[in-house]
Amino acid sequence: MPDIVYILAWGMLIVAAVAIPAAMLLRTRKLDKAPCAPPSLPPYDIGAAEHAAESLAQAVSYQTVSHTNQMEHGGYGEWIRLREFLKNRYPLVHSSMAWEVVGGFSLIYRWAAAPAAEKEPILICAHMDVVPAGEGWTHAPFSGDIAEGFVWGRGTLDCKNVLISVFEAAEALIEQGFSPSRDIFFAFGHDEEIGGLEGAGAIADLFATRNARFAMVLDEGGSLGRSAIPAGRPVAHVGVAEKGMANLRFTAKSGGGHAAAPPKQTEIGRLSEAVCRLEFRPVSPRLTPLVRDMLITLSPELPWRWKFYLSNLWLFKSRVLKIMASRPDSNALIRTTAAPTMARGSGAPNVLPDTAEITLNMRMLHDENDVALTQYLTDLTADLDVEVEVLTSREPSKVSRYSGRDFQSVAASVRRVFGPTPVVPNLMYGGTDARNYESFSDCVFRFMPFLLTPAEHDRMHGRDERVSVEALGRAVAFYTDLMKTF
Repeated sequence: MPDIVYILAWGMLIVAAVAIPAAMLLRTRKLDKAPCAPPSLPPYDIGAAEHAAESLAQAVSYQTVSHTNQMEHGGYGEWIRLREFLKNRYPLVHSSMAWEVVGGFSLIYRWAAAPAAEKEPILICAHMDVVPAGEGWTHAPFSGDIAEGFVWGRGTLDCKNVLISVFEAAEALIEQGFSPSRDIFFAFGHDEEIGGLEGAGAIADLFATRNARFAMVLDEGGSLGRSAIPAGRPVAHVGVAEKGMANLRFTAKSGGGHAAAPPKQTEIGRLSEAVCRLEFRPVSPRLTPLVRDMLITLSPELPWRWKFYLSNLWLFKSRVLKIMASRPDSNALIRTTAAPTMARGSGAPNVLPDTAEITLNMRMLHDENDVALTQYLTDLTADLDVEVEVLTSREPSKVSRYSGRDFQSVAASVRRVFGPTPVVPNLMYGGTDARNYESFSDCVFRFMPFLLTPAEHDRMHGRDERVSVEALGRAVAFYTDLMKTF
């Protein structure tokens, strides 16, 4: 009897040794689909691209730089001048659509269907403000120079490029006699770069009083370019959710004193150790359902090794997380990140501070919140006599539906304009005005139809921000196609 058990045990081991790898390879074959055909960009309307470039160049010249204390920085005169420019540049939009000013300087437009349609409308968004420019630009940041095939200036990527492309598409469609089969709304906020409270926030409040409901909302967000997991070709990243954001503060206090006789551990020393601990012991990584689906959707474009890992996550999840954690862009998809961004100590180099502070900007994954983060940081620094305080906090957004017809319609417009391009649902690290409109639609997407190299993408909020004339032409074509599709 023992011999039979022994034989059966070995038999089961042999079967498992063969069957498990075979099953793993079979699962991999399900993901081992042929990738999209090599990208072949369709032709674009050069005349429309050049007209959009001229429009964007003029829009850039209006210095709509947002500040939390705007009235101390010249007020909102530049926003008013930009509004007048839009009225003069796009007369058909302003004569054919109902439009109104909200929150003093934001804009809403309604392009009504004729005849009236029962289908839910869609909402297309952008913002008119920009961040400060700084020094050292090749072309002056508000010159709107057109040179070397690019429009240069602050806002050419974030996001007057979107604003102008939408207006160009709508104006051209009206001129062609096009009438939408459902209402199309446009919402252009004036303060997104400082939180959007008085712009998109006020627009959302107005929509709420009117019981608004949209089949789809499209705002700025992901673009076409390099994927966080290298895919070997440009990928269209359509944001369907945003991470949450919390600003927390480490504070260390003591009696101060003269810097000539410092204690063994100073306030700034304790804070520095707190930050070092956080960097060496970050919040644990997780593969959320959205990021998992993003990777699965992208898998036909990935090397075979990735297909094998992703089809057998029950075994290789830790390996996938380790690889993703090795790069800043993919690391931000799998964990709540923490970045020390501000520090304050004493007012003189020879004086120990009574109080020292370091501010952390944390971007939260779904199912995490500021309460849990506060506890994590408190436990991490329990022996350092450091206080942890939440300054501001915003929960992660809802995850929009990305398996239905509306997402596929956006993807179809992408492919008609940019050729056979992979289109994947994406998690946004940063914030957009779109989060204000979540209660009005199950499909709130964040996507800019611009093909950007990594170097071009890095210019956003940096020096020498620019966008190519060709990219503008394709963006106008995308918004034109989208409005026709919906």
